[in-house]
Amino acid sequence: MTIKEISEALNVSISTVSKALNDATDIAEDTKQRIRQYAENSGYRLKSKEGGTRRILALYERVDSDTRNNILNHVITAFSDIAIAHNYEVVLDYVATKPDDFVLNDFLKQNNFSAVFILGMNFKSRIYKQLRSLTVPAVLFDNHVSDAPLIGSVSSENTSAIVTAVKYLNKRGHTRIGLVTGEKESLVSAERLAGYILGLARVGLDFNNDYVYYGDFTKESGLQAANYFSETDVSAIVSCSDIMALGLIDGLTSCGKCVPDDISVIGFDDLSLLKFTSYNLTTMKQKFDKMGQAAFMQIKDMLDGRQAQNVMINCKLIERGTVADANK
Repeated sequence: MTIKEISEALNVSISTVSKALNDATDIAEDTKQRIRQYAENSGYRLKSKEGGTRRILALYERVDSDTRNNILNHVITAFSDIAIAHNYEVVLDYVATKPDDFVLNDFLKQNNFSAVFILGMNFKSRIYKQLRSLTVPAVLFDNHVSDAPLIGSVSSENTSAIVTAVKYLNKRGHTRIGLVTGEKESLVSAERLAGYILGLARVGLDFNNDYVYYGDFTKESGLQAANYFSETDVSAIVSCSDIMALGLIDGLTSCGKCVPDDISVIGFDDLSLLKFTSYNLTTMKQKFDKMGQAAFMQIKDMLDGRQAQNVMINCKLIERGTVADANK
């Protein structure tokens, strides 16, 4: 039994389940008792706060798109499950709910947090510049701060994954390969753009800036990218997220293009929601469970006196039905 399964069974959010299992005060008492009773009856081991249980803040910078919700929920579920199993308390919170003068380090001290796991942050975040002043261990999801002994990171091997995607398309005969990347303020976008450029070089193709469309990780930007690419001669497109890929496929279809016969598409994520769709998307699979577990183990290691690490998890190409051999 995991907190995700409890969440689905009781039709409440993962955040609400986490708060209930950790006996938080900012949740209705009847909701808390209902969740705790269900968990106990289902064999979930409720942890006592006695014995020096450490508190970890899981801080979402923002949650403003379906793709981010899906990815972060997978990661935080894995993180919370392993943390609770090690007798740690995990509290979910959101930067968006904090006042303009919010100081993360003060918040951590005032609420007795031993560490923080930060998700969904980009370079424009109002807490980005505060990271180096932290006095407790921190792990960043899909981000990185160099030369900071208390700040670790966990992410996918974004650059090598896009290299793999480009090489796969080229092996299928494609030489005019486009890219739909994410928001420019994101480290993930920069790493995946670098992978695209490196991948082209590896297969002997020149980089063409006209083959790059800058999206924002939403389905809408995928639709807009389709309008752009339908006026180019690309035969294949790598999308830096599955959600953008779905918008791209819908948009290309509306423009009279057939996927994959006219234009092949590769996504990035392998979101669980894909199994409930008919897109049959070829994609680069991220291992969200492993990233969540690795994030917690990093925090535990730092609390035990070890230095921060930058952990990268490899991705896997999942071949489905949105890539075809290039028309000769």
